[in-house]
Amino acid sequence: MVTSSSLELSLGSRGATRRLGQAIARALELGDLVVLEGQLGAGKTFLVRAIARGLGVPTELRITSPTFDLVHDLPGRLPILHVDLYRLDTPESVLDLGLQDRIGRDCVALVEWGDRFAVELGGEGLWVQLGLGGPTARSCRLTPRGERGTALLQRVRGQLPASLADPSGQW
Repeated sequence: MVTSSSLELSLGSRGATRRLGQAIARALELGDLVVLEGQLGAGKTFLVRAIARGLGVPTELRITSPTFDLVHDLPGRLPILHVDLYRLDTPESVLDLGLQDRIGRDCVALVEWGDRFAVELGGEGLWVQLGLGGPTARSCRLTPRGERGTALLQRVRGQLPASLADPSGQW
C-alpha cells in the first residue's frame, strides 16, 4: 500500500526480505541513511545483511549485529557503516561515536534502533519499520524523512521486483 509518504510491503518469506534488501542496495547512493526499527527478532540485522550483500560485501565476511561493538565498517560497492544503537541511552553517547562526521558524507549508514536518535543522525533518510507476522513473515513500512529520504524511497520503488507487489499489483 502506498501513501503519500510511505510504502508498505508484506514480506512473506526470508527470500522476500532478501529481495527487498537487494532493491534497497541498488537504490543507495553515497551518504544515504537507512534507519531500521522493529522489535527484537523482527529481522533488522537480516535485512542489513541482505543490503550489504547487495552492495557487494563478500559472503566470507560475517555480518552480525554490532550490539556490543556499536559500529562495523563493511567494504562494498559503497563503504557501509553498520550501527546498532540499542544499548545507548543518551544523545551524547551517539555524538561520542562520531557518526555525524560520516553520515551523509563518506558511507552508506545502516542504523539499527536509531529512531530515538534521529536528530543526532541528521534526521534525513529512509526509516524501515519491520513487524513480526509469523515465523518468517514480516510487515514492512518504508517512510522517508526529508528530501534525501524522499529521493531514496523513489529510487527504491524503482528497484522493487514485481514479486513484492501486493495481490492487486500495487506497491
